[in-house]
Amino acid sequence: MSEKVLWFFIFLVLYASYCVFWGLRGSKNTSNPNEYYLANRSISSWVFFFAATSATYAGLISLSHTGLIFHDGFQYVGTSFIAITIPLGSVLFFKRQWMLSRKYGYITPGEMYYDYYRSDTIRIISVIVTFFVAVPLLAILFGATGFLVNLLTEGNISRELSMWVISSIVLLYVVTGGFKATVSVGVVQSWLFVVTTVVLGIIIYFFVGGFDVFNQALSKIASTSISAWGNTNGYGGGDHNSYFVVPGVIQWVAGLGKNDPTGGPWTAMMIFTFTISFMGIVLSPSFSMWSFSTQHPRAFSYYQIWGCAAAIGVLLFVFITFQGLGANLLGANGDINNENLFISNLLPEISRSEHSLVIFHLISLMDKYALWLSGALVLGLIAALQSTAAAFLMTSGSIITRDLYKAYIDQNMKWEKERLVARLSMLLIFLAALYLATFAKPAMILFGGIAISIAFQFIIILLGTLWFPWITRGAAIMGIISGIIIVVLTETLGQQITGNRLPWGRWPLTIHSGVWGLLFNVVVCFSISAFSYLSQMDTHRSHRQKFHNFLGEHMGLHPSRGKIRSFAYVIVLIWLFCAIGPGLILGNDIFGIPGNGYESWILKIPSIWGYQLIWWFLGIGLVWFLANKMDLSTLPKKAIRPDDLYVDTEFSPSMTTESPINYTENVGSGYGWILVLFGLAVLSIVFYIYVV
Repeated sequence: MSEKVLWFFIFLVLYASYCVFWGLRGSKNTSNPNEYYLANRSISSWVFFFAATSATYAGLISLSHTGLIFHDGFQYVGTSFIAITIPLGSVLFFKRQWMLSRKYGYITPGEMYYDYYRSDTIRIISVIVTFFVAVPLLAILFGATGFLVNLLTEGNISRELSMWVISSIVLLYVVTGGFKATVSVGVVQSWLFVVTTVVLGIIIYFFVGGFDVFNQALSKIASTSISAWGNTNGYGGGDHNSYFVVPGVIQWVAGLGKNDPTGGPWTAMMIFTFTISFMGIVLSPSFSMWSFSTQHPRAFSYYQIWGCAAAIGVLLFVFITFQGLGANLLGANGDINNENLFISNLLPEISRSEHSLVIFHLISLMDKYALWLSGALVLGLIAALQSTAAAFLMTSGSIITRDLYKAYIDQNMKWEKERLVARLSMLLIFLAALYLATFAKPAMILFGGIAISIAFQFIIILLGTLWFPWITRGAAIMGIISGIIIVVLTETLGQQITGNRLPWGRWPLTIHSGVWGLLFNVVVCFSISAFSYLSQMDTHRSHRQKFHNFLGEHMGLHPSRGKIRSFAYVIVLIWLFCAIGPGLILGNDIFGIPGNGYESWILKIPSIWGYQLIWWFLGIGLVWFLANKMDLSTLPKKAIRPDDLYVDTEFSPSMTTESPINYTENVGSGYGWILVLFGLAVLSIVFYIYVV
């Protein structure tokens, strides 16, 4: 056993011990559904800040983002705006979901949908989507874990064995400790994720030789046509190296696999629709359930502003971008090596089809200097993967138990049996994911590619539940079914099903499948709702209206801010247009034409990168404005009084609606914010040294 592998297993044992500790500790507090599924609805702000941020992003970007930036360059960096669009999705819905869960005692989103729409169909759809989203995503995350260990041990330990053994850690602490253990472990997983990403960025910084050397080397490449997609041939203004520009607003092509776009797939429209579709992560029933667990809705603003927009934004736009681009300059790109444009030949050449290997080779740079650090970084990546996996495993098993077994098979079962069913449901999902990752890798990739886009279709159901009472039950059902069908038909899976007979490929017109599905979802839903209104067939409007009346009484905009409502609409539209919309192509050369040399770059970095950084920073302000100034993630304007609160008399018989306790009386940040502020201070110092 090599020293690096030994160090990895030492860190793995320490990490597993911590996970087991929280699993066992959490198992002592699982005496009722609220404790097991939602940690008694008492997750503090700082715990939610760390755990939810890591669960949202860590597993999905740890391996893929660096490799795709290495392959596609700055046009793919534009997708880093998921750091803004994902929290925008949660800003719209999380507080309102929390309000309804507090009043009616919902544990799963399916219970909320059923109660609001009076529809078994929507509830069953939420269960089916939860299963078919969770299983392929878990398979990808578990498979990546085994893949990393297989590379680390140079093939001595198989991917499958590693995957089954190490992934069992997740199953153990999630099943035994419930949601409390999931978020408690998630805090440490978030720290490991951030430290791993930052350290890898710093490593590349020193091997490249500094920020100026880095950008001067990029300027030499920009004057050539060396890139995975060649030059843009006029798309996006001028004939530039596609590595340094966005290839136009939209391209009228049939889609990947039929008619590839010129200069790369990441047009402004593709970036816009991709980043919007990624809201599906927080709109999915699996993640919506997290919004029921906090002490108060102010916790959401910390997660949205400082967790997603600020912290994840720094990692994506700076550190991970530096990793992907830096790999090209350290010997990983054969075309750059052939032209002697590399800075140092430290990495092995990596083919374009194997770009996902980049991050592992970056870690291996430390083998000659600190083998313990190489082992620790691999463990950090695995912890990042497991943070997202644990979140999906916990909530998915809970949803299947509550919305399927308890709702339709055994409505009167005791809690001990329900907890057993929940644990068996999680085991079933776990085994299904591992089976897919072990024996059906092509299916894993196909279904994993559509999972988030399908989850995104729940936006219409959520809009009806939380914002628009005129969306009817039938409209919501037909809308989401139509959206899911279109998602499948505009992805690779659609070609597989139809025998490649469809006239379009994947993502036609450089529009992501999630938005293709949404377009049909909206048209069908709104048309049926309008018909129901005109024909006076909407007999359940008064039932739905009572939910909106409750939300209106408790959550409206503060009177002093009524005048800025129109301003909010304006700045949202401006940001969407300029940051991820058609205005993005202005960034191609607004700060200097890419191929004109380093001296012509006004910001001394590629123009598109500077443009993206500016709009990312403004995006943080946008999220802050909506969350705080538009009262979308603040305490309700009217406190939820005792007679508003749901009381589970089976498990809390001593509690009555006469209790004088109100949740607003116990709102506090706790000592956890000392850790938050300390972490942000350290990150700021590193960022200053690293960039400035």
